[in-house]
Amino acid sequence: MSISASLRAGAFVLVVLVVPSLPAWADRTVQEKGRVVYHIPKVEVMEAPDVPGHILGIADQRGLVTVDTGEVGLWVTRVLLDLIKGTGPHHSYNVTTFQDKSTTITEGRGITTAHPDGTSTFEGTFTYIGGTGRFTGIQGGGTYAGERMAPLVPGVSVDLWQNYSATYTLPSR
Repeated sequence: MSISASLRAGAFVLVVLVVPSLPAWADRTVQEKGRVVYHIPKVEVMEAPDVPGHILGIADQRGLVTVDTGEVGLWVTRVLLDLIKGTGPHHSYNVTTFQDKSTTITEGRGITTAHPDGTSTFEGTFTYIGGTGRFTGIQGGGTYAGERMAPLVPGVSVDLWQNYSATYTLPSR
């Protein structure tokens, strides 16, 4: 066999056998949507004396996330609030733990808008800042929007829901 024939045969093997398996070695990008249903078992607030109705608060949130794949995870968040008459920015950190004990960790920032009946709507963006197990090395983020279904009152558990949409990349293994 001539050298050129050997090179063509080697190139054929490379293209036919090796190249199709490359995506298994590449990073994987995932698009997902989901819904979180949760409650606030604990909230602490303090009034800021600068403007009437200005509160600074911290709330613990706990619930379940259902991913569009059908997977369910435990959703635990701590959110910082800076609200004037119920409207203003929020900043959150979340850990979601799935049944295989893999976790995602996110940081979120958004705006809460109060309504006259004491409920509120909120929306924002989040970034994946870490993960464990199958989410080790996760990068990406997304958006969320939802509703608090009752007034935020210290000592009273309140229910919320939110929908989210995310795009993230997982490194090759």
